[in-house]
Amino acid sequence: MVKNKSVKAIIDNLALLIIAAVVGTIVSIVAQLFIISAKNIYEYFFYSENLSVAVNLGNFSLNLIPLLICVPSSILVGLLMYFLKLPRWFGPADTIYAAHHRAGILNIRGGFGSTLASFISISGGASVGIYGPLVHFGATVSSFIRRRSFIPKIPHDIVIGSGVAAAISAGFGAPIAGIIFAHETVLRHFSMKAVAALAISSMAANFSAGEIGIVSPPLLLTAIPFEMSEILTSLILIGPLAALVAICFMKSIILFGSIPSKLRLQTWQAPIIAGFCCGLCGMVFSEILGLGTEVLMSVITNDKILSYLVMLLIGKLILTGICIGFGFFGGTFSPALFLGGVLGAIIYQLPITSGNPDLLSVLAVSGMAAVSSSVIGAPITAIILVLELTGSYEYAIAATFPIVVCSFITSRTFGNSLFDKQLLLRGVAITKGREQIRLNEAIIKNYVDHKYTELRPKTTVKNAINLLIQHKTTEGYIISNDKKYIGKVSLINLINNEGSYLINFCEKNPLVIDQSANLLFVIKKLSRFVGESIPVINKKTKEMIGIISENDVLQAYLDISDEINQIEKH
Repeated sequence: MVKNKSVKAIIDNLALLIIAAVVGTIVSIVAQLFIISAKNIYEYFFYSENLSVAVNLGNFSLNLIPLLICVPSSILVGLLMYFLKLPRWFGPADTIYAAHHRAGILNIRGGFGSTLASFISISGGASVGIYGPLVHFGATVSSFIRRRSFIPKIPHDIVIGSGVAAAISAGFGAPIAGIIFAHETVLRHFSMKAVAALAISSMAANFSAGEIGIVSPPLLLTAIPFEMSEILTSLILIGPLAALVAICFMKSIILFGSIPSKLRLQTWQAPIIAGFCCGLCGMVFSEILGLGTEVLMSVITNDKILSYLVMLLIGKLILTGICIGFGFFGGTFSPALFLGGVLGAIIYQLPITSGNPDLLSVLAVSGMAAVSSSVIGAPITAIILVLELTGSYEYAIAATFPIVVCSFITSRTFGNSLFDKQLLLRGVAITKGREQIRLNEAIIKNYVDHKYTELRPKTTVKNAINLLIQHKTTEGYIISNDKKYIGKVSLINLINNEGSYLINFCEKNPLVIDQSANLLFVIKKLSRFVGESIPVINKKTKEMIGIISENDVLQAYLDISDEINQIEKH
């Protein structure tokens, strides 16, 4: 028996590693095709010299192309949501929840549909990012493969994490950052099994990306030597200002996301409003449309005037909030990098910074890392990403202080990340860990004891006492003939009252638990409970389901605690 278990464990672990490699390769290929296709379509529509429609208003010339492209794209996104019958688009927050959920099930139709919606949005000029959709696509592919009947039973959270790591590795060309991001943001625990699977997936994705070579990492930078003393004051300033930008950015997404329901818009109608906003803004300030990678690289490498940078910062922040909030769907990582880079360039313009032009890229990279680390809740990933993208230890050290300060401020004033906040608004306190989530998911109906002393309203006190003694219990439950709960009696209150009616000795205001209550709720209720057991009923029909004791609840808690320990330590 022991030998069979060992063989099965080896097979399962090998299957996990093979699937991780397969997932990494698939996600890498799709990510490259996604990026190059969306980029080429966007550039064809918005930068092609053969595609131009302008209207002259006095001394002003308005380019109508953004309006003519953004609005139809948003209509397509709305129609996609309508035909897929989705309540909303799915993203990294859903990935995180699936990794922590016991079943680990992702909405496959919603996942692939959201990827397609983000492709349309990005190609059509929406001011959104590309990496969030790729992360969720990687998780969806992993979940889809895991659910095939021929796949051995393997941990769902590690498989999902493998897809996430592959997406970051392929998208940024940063395999180590992919591994760290999957652990830091999605899994939120380290184990040898998880590290092995995520490393294989991330390396497979990076290898595939390098061999195929469809796209090159968009933010690779050449490090420039600098003296830390020249920018120390500027780095100190970037930290709190990056926190302010990150908080405003995340709050704008939450705020604009609440508006469609207040306006009583259908979910498929809301993207059209965002499409109009993108089109109108793009007519006068096209730099804030799309991923903004070229604009960001220009900001990092060339000195821009302060007013232009401030307009970029405010415009991108608001327009991205509108797009994501109204469902012109995409990610938040790229916009966060954009905002941080622009912030770093603004800090460079201030008198406190040395006039050395080489310092612009250092401050911009530090700003990018700081803002993005707070938005995605991954400060360590941000440091590693800087190291991999620049190849400079000095750049990574320079970015560390702003990252730490920014993350500290945002975690205490807003939340650990935008994704955590989105889950909290859905009633999932992901920051409290797997154990509390599992306790919330555990329905008390699954733990009830159906053996209890059942009494009838017409049962005499004498017979009730005999039944309680016979069943070796001190509490009984008065149940009607149609199994409806009437009340609870205790042996101590029946003694010396044999001539009275049983119904007269029901406890006043006893603790009663509904069958749909979760284990965490029951544990909190037990903290003030004194007695042998608690009746569990269907509060809608008053039907008696069973009883639950303190020992039952304690055993359920220990089982869940052991289950979580197995996930996080092995």
